[in-house]
Amino acid sequence: MDSQPKGGRFDGILGVMGALEVLRTLNDNGTDPERPIIIVDWTNEEGTRFAPAMAGSGVWTGRLGKEWVYGRVDIHGKGFGEELERIGYKGKLPAKKWPVHAYYEYHIEQGSVLEREKKPIGAPKGIVCVHWYDIYVEGTANQVGPTPMEERNDALCAAAEMILKVNGLPAKMGGNMVATVGEIHNSPNSRNIIPDEVHFTVDIRSWNDELALRAWEDLKADFEGIAARWGCPMRMEETWRVGHTPFEDRLVRRVMDIAAELGYPCHSMVSGAGHDASYMSQVAPTAMIFVPSIGGRSHVEVENTRWEDCEAGANVLLHGILQSALEL
Repeated sequence: MDSQPKGGRFDGILGVMGALEVLRTLNDNGTDPERPIIIVDWTNEEGTRFAPAMAGSGVWTGRLGKEWVYGRVDIHGKGFGEELERIGYKGKLPAKKWPVHAYYEYHIEQGSVLEREKKPIGAPKGIVCVHWYDIYVEGTANQVGPTPMEERNDALCAAAEMILKVNGLPAKMGGNMVATVGEIHNSPNSRNIIPDEVHFTVDIRSWNDELALRAWEDLKADFEGIAARWGCPMRMEETWRVGHTPFEDRLVRRVMDIAAELGYPCHSMVSGAGHDASYMSQVAPTAMIFVPSIGGRSHVEVENTRWEDCEAGANVLLHGILQSALEL
């Protein structure tokens, strides 16, 4: 249920509330499943304050080291583990995987495909790869007035050229991919001082893992050329990589069949956003259920989904969980 700095009230939260409603419904109807049903509210799914994302599911599934995650720090130098302890959320039970029969994740689409297709249910066949990088560019601070343009090592100008290279990367590489710079820190961030340090992030996503890796290698070469031309030393960190994630066909088909039985038009698609289902699919059969985002907006306060669509998604989730929980 964590969010973005100006995130809305549906991203992540709908999946938790939908799962709660499923359990209430099963309890109200006296359902006695063959298998226990567990709701999970994963810690740090967004990775906004403490990178990388999906830290809770990453630790539980064994893909990320617990102590390494505890040691991640925010831009103010505060540690993730220390902050969890400060607010009383650092648990004592082992965060360790056990056998799971099926995993469902209910979510808003966060894009415009379902709205455009006029379909209330999306059944992703999987999730794109997500690659995160952190770039640090060093310049020479100086007074802006007396310093001639030809004598400057402006870290912000160098970073600006690099950022434009990121934006042009998908068109240059071809194929289905996106590349984004979403975070930037400029120092000393004063109007009359030439910037001497810039830190920015790079996010590359594609269904094609090889394409994403080739794109990064191409981008690194561009960055190195820009840094040399501006006389600005540069450091690049590969912060996080998770490969594209195909879901189990049987469970995806189940979501689509349930939607059809309930009279909800369903669309087969790919998730362009990262989710805990990515790590969970590596230890259990996994499927996701998408409902439309109005205007394709997400990670913003105006994020919205029609209540009728929320209900449709919860109904599909209910029947999916019920079918899996009744299996011997």
